[in-house]
Amino acid sequence: MPSCRYTRIEITQEAYMGLEAEAIIQGKTLKRLASDIILTGISDKAMKFIREDVVPMREGASRPEDDGAHQSRRPRISSHPEIAEEIKRLWEAHPRPSQREIAKRVGYPASTVKYVIKKMLEKGELVE
Repeated sequence: MPSCRYTRIEITQEAYMGLEAEAIIQGKTLKRLASDIILTGISDKAMKFIREDVVPMREGASRPEDDGAHQSRRPRISSHPEIAEEIKRLWEAHPRPSQREIAKRVGYPASTVKYVIKKMLEKGELVE
């Protein structure tokens, strides 16, 4: 299933050199050109799958624009009190999940959740 996190892929040196040359000719970035080439080669079934939002996105998150010019950032935890409350609930669970596990459960990077937990501890909103 598709994930919200993009992984790197490896291609042959010849493919990379061809991609680089074509990007120069078309005046596109490597990322944009590679995305265009991949999307034109995907079956109708796969395109239908990704366009029907089979994997529901978290409320407030947005899809990358089709033109690839701008991608929205994930909403701040501070603007979503329900996420902060979920972090608090998970922190108080017995046994307490790791900060990395809490991050996975709320759908934010571990570094972000670690920072939020640190601030909540400093404010006295969480107890160690």
